[in-house]
Amino acid sequence: MTSPPVVVPLRGELDISVVGEVESVLAAVDEDDDLVVDLGGVSFVDSVTLSVFVRESRRHDGAGGVLVLADAHGAVRRVLAITNLDRMLPYADSVEQALDLVRQRRAGAHQP
Repeated sequence: MTSPPVVVPLRGELDISVVGEVESVLAAVDEDDDLVVDLGGVSFVDSVTLSVFVRESRRHDGAGGVLVLADAHGAVRRVLAITNLDRMLPYADSVEQALDLVRQRRAGAHQP
């Protein structure tokens, strides 16, 4: 049986001063697990942190998992849209929608 998706809530301003912490938290999730990154508590995200999301997404994709960004608001949502990360990476408007997206992906993977 597949383990449930891991939801990692991030908070505050995600910039170069905390990127190491963000990397550590996300890297602690097994690459073959599905990961939902909850951005609901994030007020700012810089390009260095966005590159961490891309790198982690590739790591999970390569092992059969998926990384889904979820629940971005305000400036963070605008940055994801401007950079097209909300189209390049799986994105959902809420954590619940992200979990549904993972469930649908898993269901589709089990169909012949």
